[in-house]
Amino acid sequence: MSANPQGYGQRRSQINKARLQTRLFYSVTKSYFSSMTKKQLAAVYGVVVFMMVWGFDLLGALKFNEPITLDRTLRVFAVTQVIYSVATLVLTRYIFHKYFLSKQYWQLLASVVGMVIFFIALRYFLEEILAAALFGYHNYSRGVSFAYYALDNVYYALVYLALGFLIFLLDNQIASQKMQALLMQKTREAELQFLRSQINPHFLFNTLNNIYSLVYEKSPKAPEAVLKLAELMRYLLYEQKEKVPLTREWQYVQNFIDLQRLRFSQELPIELQVEGSAERHEIIPHLLICFIENAFKHGDFKDASAPLRVKLYCNGRTVKFETENKINHHYKDETGGVGLENIKRRLELLYPNCYDLQIATDGNTYTSQLTLNAN
Repeated sequence: MSANPQGYGQRRSQINKARLQTRLFYSVTKSYFSSMTKKQLAAVYGVVVFMMVWGFDLLGALKFNEPITLDRTLRVFAVTQVIYSVATLVLTRYIFHKYFLSKQYWQLLASVVGMVIFFIALRYFLEEILAAALFGYHNYSRGVSFAYYALDNVYYALVYLALGFLIFLLDNQIASQKMQALLMQKTREAELQFLRSQINPHFLFNTLNNIYSLVYEKSPKAPEAVLKLAELMRYLLYEQKEKVPLTREWQYVQNFIDLQRLRFSQELPIELQVEGSAERHEIIPHLLICFIENAFKHGDFKDASAPLRVKLYCNGRTVKFETENKINHHYKDETGGVGLENIKRRLELLYPNCYDLQIATDGNTYTSQLTLNAN
């Protein structure tokens, strides 16, 4: 008898679909619980305990053909059930946290056996001794032996242990995800702080060189250059937020250009252009200055027909920044530099999948274009 390929294919398709649905449910559930606060998780655990109390009471009623009423659920044995349920769940979570994570499996097995005994003993004490002494109630019939009672409650104990293990897994998964997220955030913050520490000395070194040239030449522009530097350093020191108003960053660029103009005796061919409203946009600080520094470092400003063009476009949620300058072929950068590589890394950290950086040259002209979502 030959197998039915079509039927086999349908069964495989159904199995794969079920697996996909299970994985999707697990992923959504894990994501949902991971986003919960401690108070929300406590509320969920409370609902679970209540459902177990009511569920086991329902099973008992069905087992002994007793009527299911609200009075039954709220009676004294419901209270005792809450006590041993919570105690068992808390202790189960503790032993799995202590022995399961450290792979002490023999100690874990002994603790599980001990928890079963603890559950049976605690429930027997609460419902067959304490409740009988205080209210005259017994949960089991008076003629039931302790051996039967113990065997009957092994099942219930294992159910609570399984639930406690699931709670442990959920808590551990949530804690691991939160710890991973915290570590990623701390790593990201540390890297950004390191990148910023590179930017500030790099910029300060270049600017002090410029002012040194003015002082050395005894230029009357030196005092004004110092004032401009003070404004720039104020921005560098106090704008340490993750993002700043785009207008502040643009003013920073203009101050830098003004400071560069003071270095030169001739008028520099520079064109600044702004289109759109920059007031409602934010940007990471010290981002645009890198492109301006590169333009001054590698640019040729002797040709008035080839000015440094700096353009800022603001359109909706998009910000576009462009620079274009003629290349100075006589300049060789022997200092290395952290500029563009630094900026690229900061963009990757703060604008993941939300930026586009294009750098191009035709041998005579150098252009850079940065497009990003500023908000």
